[in-house]
Amino acid sequence: MILRSRRIWQFSVLVTSLFLSLYPILAEPEVINPVKAFYSYEDLLRMAEDKIIQETPAKAFDFLIKAKELNPDPDYRYYNLSAEAYMKLGQVFDGIHAYEESIKRKKDQLDLVLYIADFYEKEKKPREALHYTKFYLEQKPNAKYRLYLAAILSRQLGLETDYESYMNRLESDKTFDSEKDALQTSLLKNIKNRKWKEADDLSLRYLVYFPREEGMYETLILARRGRNSEFLEQAYIWTSTVFLKETRYFTRYGVFLQEKQRYLEALSLFRRGFYNLLKYDPNSDAKEILFLIRQSYANLGKDRDTLAIDSLVKDFINQKSLKASELENHVATYRKNREYLLFSIYWFSTRDKEKTNEYRKRLRERDMEFEESEFLRVMGPFAALPQEL
Repeated sequence: MILRSRRIWQFSVLVTSLFLSLYPILAEPEVINPVKAFYSYEDLLRMAEDKIIQETPAKAFDFLIKAKELNPDPDYRYYNLSAEAYMKLGQVFDGIHAYEESIKRKKDQLDLVLYIADFYEKEKKPREALHYTKFYLEQKPNAKYRLYLAAILSRQLGLETDYESYMNRLESDKTFDSEKDALQTSLLKNIKNRKWKEADDLSLRYLVYFPREEGMYETLILARRGRNSEFLEQAYIWTSTVFLKETRYFTRYGVFLQEKQRYLEALSLFRRGFYNLLKYDPNSDAKEILFLIRQSYANLGKDRDTLAIDSLVKDFINQKSLKASELENHVATYRKNREYLLFSIYWFSTRDKEKTNEYRKRLRERDMEFEESEFLRVMGPFAALPQEL
């Protein structure tokens, strides 16, 4: 009897221990995600692609998120699909960043590399554009058009040695040297006959063989203006870059921006033209460039700066008879005007070294104060270049 009771007790303990060990499972059953349970990483990518094709890109991210949960370090296809979804949602920069992640994982996507480089060039971000242009040239070192763009972008960043190196590589190809005169005649004939597309195509095709031939740029600008091309601004940028020490191309580019009512950007171009005038061609007539600067200030509603230019024109014309005390009084009256400070540096540079350095310091302080409101260091393809004398 005692033996039988002991067996019953042992059995009851065993059943209880088994029940207790199973209790957490019975009490809190694991929630199974049906997507993760029934679909693989590959399936989820295909489903995301389907949503993009069906023009429902927001829904694609539902599957991309699950795909990344299954594969925390996804391959290039995941990032390409993410980029396509972002692009269709209008989130362009997010899309570009996703494409950049894709290239890190698969470097031979050359079409994608060019797409990113061209995007950054169009956005006037020369540093990023040059990075991807160089990335492409590592794999295609003889791509002439990309060598040319690398030269342009290098100069916009102040990398003169790189600029010269790329230009020399292009000019070392003498294939069409004997045809240069005939080419110019053909281009002018196309312009005269208003064959804008033919002139545009011909200029672009041979520009890489004559990258410092001024006539090539003139016909390119005329052709693109004639056909109202979306790439006209690009032609102005290239021309201003190659002929960086000239004033007239910055003036023409600035006038183009004024036509588009992009007055702050136009002002930045006219300012560089004025800088070029003082640094490289101080004997030229400054009336036109100062008039355009004044016009920009008026368009921007900067009345005090507008008045400052009126005064500066007179000082520039009479600079030989101008007295230091007169100039200093005018600068004090318009102490925040950039052009007056720049002119003061130029004027004192041959007369008083101490005053020159003082006005250089004032100009730096002034630029720091207005850096954000005038986008002095972030706007335009020439923002990285110095504008101090």
